[in-house]
Amino acid sequence: MHKLPFSSSVIFVSSLSVLLILTIIITVVLSPSINALGQSLSSSSTQQTWIDKLNNLKIQFGYSPKEPVIDKPTELGFTVQNLQTSEQIKNLSTRVVVVNNAGGQLRTFKFANITAPNGIFSVKYLFPDSGSYNIITKLDSKNYSSLASFNVFVPLAPLGTVNVGNLNPIALPAIAGIIAATVGAALILKINKKNKKIS
Repeated sequence: MHKLPFSSSVIFVSSLSVLLILTIIITVVLSPSINALGQSLSSSSTQQTWIDKLNNLKIQFGYSPKEPVIDKPTELGFTVQNLQTSEQIKNLSTRVVVVNNAGGQLRTFKFANITAPNGIFSVKYLFPDSGSYNIITKLDSKNYSSLASFNVFVPLAPLGTVNVGNLNPIALPAIAGIIAATVGAALILKINKKNKKIS
């Protein structure tokens, strides 16, 4: 009987310690600005070129970040030049279609009515899954129409990282509290079981 107040304070201190440790762990692992494995993503673009000899065009494509992250914006940028002179093609009307065939299900997303008065344009896209994507652009001017196709590979998220872009910041302490309460309840049950065996 004399041990009960002592075990209650031990349970309280243990629960508080567990809550603090779990809050720190969850904050570090789930923080959107920290990569748990210490890896960093480069902000440089990856360049690809499409040559249309029929219309005398060179279409350059790049995306940033270099390794797209699922559900985070990736900029898809295009530059259209004259193949012979390397001058930018002016007054283009364009469309961009993003195509993915994940798990046998064809998905497409279209950006329409994009204007490129100086031959440069870009769109931002959130890749929903990992895998290979085909980026198709259609260019229209007074004199011609042209199609170009490019590829983007979206890797799986590295181990130890969690995408919390859509997670409410209040959820982190709530998750830590739920975990701590569960661990605390398990400790209380275990200590009560030991006390019953002793008495």
